[in-house]
Amino acid sequence: MNRYAGKKIDIVEVGPRDGLQPEPEFIPTRKKIDLVDQLTEAGCQKIEVTSFVHPKWVPQMRDGKDVFAGIRKKDGVVYNALVPNLRGLELALAAGFREVVSIMSASESHNRKNLNMGVAESLSEIEKINAVAKRHGARVRSYIATVFGCPIEGDIPPRKVLDIALALEGFGSYEISLGDTTGMANPASAHAIPGMIRGKLVSASLAVHYHKYFGLEFANNLASLEAGVTVFDGAVGGLGGCPYAPGAKGNCQTEILVEMFARMGIGTGIDLEKLRQVGRYAQSLSSLLSQKCA
Repeated sequence: MNRYAGKKIDIVEVGPRDGLQPEPEFIPTRKKIDLVDQLTEAGCQKIEVTSFVHPKWVPQMRDGKDVFAGIRKKDGVVYNALVPNLRGLELALAAGFREVVSIMSASESHNRKNLNMGVAESLSEIEKINAVAKRHGARVRSYIATVFGCPIEGDIPPRKVLDIALALEGFGSYEISLGDTTGMANPASAHAIPGMIRGKLVSASLAVHYHKYFGLEFANNLASLEAGVTVFDGAVGGLGGCPYAPGAKGNCQTEILVEMFARMGIGTGIDLEKLRQVGRYAQSLSSLLSQKCA
C-alpha cells in the first residue's frame, strides 16, 4: 500500500529569480516574462519572479519592475519578489507586488558577504520590512540561508537557526524557507533540522530549499518530507546559485522534483509535461549551466 497516495504538497518555483540571478549575460526582459508565463501555464501556483537588489550587486534583476508589469497574471497564483532591505521593499510595493521575500543567513560571515550586514542587523531590518509590508497589505515569506552549513564557517548550530526562525515568525513572516546554500545538507540533517524547527513554529509554515549536489538534493527533499515538511522550493531547469557563496551549484531541479513526487502518488497541481518544456526553455537561457554540478 502506498502511504503517500493522495498526499498533496506545494512547490515554490524560484527559477525566474534564484535561477537567473547569477547569469553573467543579461537575459532580455521579454524572455524572463516568457519564462514566468510558461510556469504559470504549467500550473505553478507560487512563483518567485524577480528581486529588488541594487543593480550594482545583481545586475541581472535590474528589470524586475518591467518583468512583473509584463507577465500574464493568473488569479490564485502567488507572484513574489525578493527584497534585501527596506528600499527593496519600497520598490517591490511600487511595482505592484503584494508578497515579498526577505532573506538573511544563519552564518555571520555569509550574511555580511551577501547583505553587508551582521545577523542581528538583518533581523532588525526584516522586522521593519514585515511592519511596513503589513501596513501595505503585503505578506512576507522569509529565507534563512546556510542552514545546513556555511562554505565559510562550516557547521551552523541548529539552535541558532531555530532562534532566527522564531524571530522571523514573531515579526509576522507567514512562511520560513530553510536554505541549503551550497549543497551541504544530507538526509540526516535534512530530516532533523526541519523537523525540530517545524515542531517549534506556531503560526508560520515551513519550507525547504535545497541546492544541487550530485542528486543528493532529492534525497534531502524526501528526508524533509518524512519530517513533515509540505512546501518545497525548486528552480526549473536546475538553474541558479548564490553569487556570494563559494561552491553554489544551482538549485534543485523543479521538474525532477515534481516527477519524483508524482511517482510517489503525491500531488503538486503542476502539469509535468508542460513543466519539462519550461525546463528546456529555462536551460536555453543559461550560459552557466555547463559549469554547474549535474
